[in-house]
Amino acid sequence: MRVTLSDAVRITIAYADIFDYRLSEEELRFWCVYRVLLKRFVHHNNHQRPTHNWVSSRRKWKIAGSLWWLRLLPTIECIGVTGALAMNNADVHDDIDFLIITKSGTLWTTRLIVTFLLDLFHLRRRPGDHKFKDKICLNMFMSSDALAIPSKERDLFTAHEVLQMKPLWDRDGTYQKFLKANRWVEKFLPTAWRETYYASRVKHQQTRSLLRFLEPIAKFLQLWYMRKRRTTEVVSDTIIRFHPVDAREWIYRELQKRLRATKIPLDNIFYGR
Repeated sequence: MRVTLSDAVRITIAYADIFDYRLSEEELRFWCVYRVLLKRFVHHNNHQRPTHNWVSSRRKWKIAGSLWWLRLLPTIECIGVTGALAMNNADVHDDIDFLIITKSGTLWTTRLIVTFLLDLFHLRRRPGDHKFKDKICLNMFMSSDALAIPSKERDLFTAHEVLQMKPLWDRDGTYQKFLKANRWVEKFLPTAWRETYYASRVKHQQTRSLLRFLEPIAKFLQLWYMRKRRTTEVVSDTIIRFHPVDAREWIYRELQKRLRATKIPLDNIFYGR
């Protein structure tokens, strides 16, 4: 897509402003949409610029890190932090969003076990909770044999979500496989994808799972429990995603407000048409 350099910079800044996030010069280069913004256009900054939510984010990272024991489950291949915390921009009252990638054929079994364990220690954000400070929100599970985001969801919003995710840990190089399976994001965020992908490290730690025989039972029990509570959730044998409110819609509206005075074709930019 042909996007002028000035429009690319304007869109990048406007998108970050939706989240009250002021980009540093280096971050502007990294997150620039559709264009590779060469370093000569910005002043290189070797220091991480703290956001106004830096202190609360540091606390939440410690909480997320304290759940290292989840890696003892052989069916989990990667746990990543998403949402505001992934950008060190989490408010003190925010929860902690997890994306969990499971071994093939164990999606529902893994969710059942992780949900039980976090509930046991009162760590999970439950549906209907009004106070969820520092709770773990299990809003997405993916199977390692289906890591690519569906075509209908490939837009600027999802591209950001993919590249903002920060892995707590992974095995068998799953995080890099996730990035490779979603190389389509390079069209939207060329610099961010390239630098994130090549900075990722493959760690080979072969594991086997003896829990696959529980998968049909675990799926049946959870779907039965969810039958009267489901709204806009996406569920299948390879993905479980819980987002009662589609963030894509309000982000599009907010970006539209910020670019209203320009002649930038937002539909083309946002959906990559």
